[in-house]
Amino acid sequence: MSSYSLVHRDLTKPLRLHPGRSMVLLLLFMAAAVSSSVAIKEALVGGIDFQWSGAHLLGLGRDPWVTYLSGDKQHEIILGQQPNYLPEFYELLMPLGAIPFSHALAWWCAINLLLLALTLAMVCRLFRLSNFHAAALTLLILCATPFRVTMSNGQHGIFIMFLLTALYYLSNRVLKGFALGLSYSKYSFSPLFVLVALVRQRWYVLTVSLVLPLLGLLIAWRILGGSLVVLAMEPLKTSKIAMGPGHADIMTLAEILARNAHLSTNLVYLLPALLGLGLAIAIAIWIGRSDFNNETELVLVILFTLLCFKHVLYDYVVLLIPVAALLAASRTKARLIGLLAVAYFWFGSTVLNRVRPGLHLDTSILNLAMLLTLCIAVLWISVMQKDAGNSDVLQLNNLESSFPSTIYSSPEVMK
Repeated sequence: MSSYSLVHRDLTKPLRLHPGRSMVLLLLFMAAAVSSSVAIKEALVGGIDFQWSGAHLLGLGRDPWVTYLSGDKQHEIILGQQPNYLPEFYELLMPLGAIPFSHALAWWCAINLLLLALTLAMVCRLFRLSNFHAAALTLLILCATPFRVTMSNGQHGIFIMFLLTALYYLSNRVLKGFALGLSYSKYSFSPLFVLVALVRQRWYVLTVSLVLPLLGLLIAWRILGGSLVVLAMEPLKTSKIAMGPGHADIMTLAEILARNAHLSTNLVYLLPALLGLGLAIAIAIWIGRSDFNNETELVLVILFTLLCFKHVLYDYVVLLIPVAALLAASRTKARLIGLLAVAYFWFGSTVLNRVRPGLHLDTSILNLAMLLTLCIAVLWISVMQKDAGNSDVLQLNNLESSFPSTIYSSPEVMK
């Protein structure tokens, strides 16, 4: 059985723009120039979520997780930089933690822009986008609210998106494993990727993916000492305290319902987590046993990761990948619906939040409905592409069967 894809175009087309398309790109360029300049300006003075504090403390031989869990009485963790990531990430950031915070922000801003450029290059190749759609995708992400918030807050969504794209772009299995292993540092994204890899029996990549996290843990243990098991659990304990509500995921809706039902604190945390994990396992089994190709699998895992686990609005920068798939697909109503759903998260959701601040039950239901709409649109397109591919194969088989068999065996023809 042949795999099927969301991708409709087979080759990159030369840039021959219709005047209407030229106007669209011009308008997007002006909006992107304003948006990206604001993002860079705020990135140089913001960094509320940038994990400089954790990297700085670890570089000094101090345990950032214990510092946070013990109340941080000396206020060594600045702004909102709760250390809820794995040791490998803080070790990667230790060179930035060794320099003043303002200088580190400038470096992190430049690194994010570089990683975004590399991600765009990989995505455009993966989905074989035409030059027009590649330009449109680039300008759209620069206009998007999640991009600006990611840059302003010093968040790590672009870094994770780069790693997950590389996981499906690279052919070398060792590099794939390293990319997956580094993505564990922000572990709200990696579970579904790991579950799908388990169902697909990608044992080599999964084994290699454990190298960097384990090495990071051992390095942190060598620096800090103490119990290795306790050190391994500290990021998870920190995450349990520091993690707030998400945006459009099933866990956030379940948590709101649990709080409204006045359940105990432990159940408010445990039940949504079990629901999200259970749904992720079911989805992983379905994706792993389906005939999706590489690119389509990446899109679906990204979307259902956002659906199953807590992610706030800035994490929706990863919708760049589904947008690329939608742009590469043929023009259908499902494609339009999918793009409109993305527009809600990239532009409309912020407006709604300003009109009605906070996350309410009805807002959570609306956000979840929009994400489900996007998932259904992408699935519909993939099914339609599969049916179209099967129809083409059937027509080819019928055409071949219409010729006499002697055509293939006649000596005259063979000559």
